[in-house]
Amino acid sequence: MAEQNNGQGGYTPASFEKRAAAWMGIVYVLMTSFVITFAIYTGGRELPGTFPLFLVPVSVTLAVILIRRMKLGICPGGIPGGVLGLILCAAGMGLGLALGLPALLAALGV
Repeated sequence: MAEQNNGQGGYTPASFEKRAAAWMGIVYVLMTSFVITFAIYTGGRELPGTFPLFLVPVSVTLAVILIRRMKLGICPGGIPGGVLGLILCAAGMGLGLALGLPALLAALGV
């Protein structure tokens, strides 16, 4: 038997985590589109050494989610677990930018 919703709408907004993951997906689509477009318009040239840049969006998204969960008090591991997660996210962002950005600039000839 189907449930009746008593006149209430059936729309349920997505959770914060799902929306953050959707924005991360958009960033990954844009990054992948740039890599493919670059290869097409430069006659097949690649962007060697730029793969660490793909670590940055997931690190930023995870940091945003952890900060929100710490603010709400529902972070797994409590405050120490959240701080450890934020340290790892900062390390991921730093490592991704330190390894990928110079390679990207060298590949672009800047």
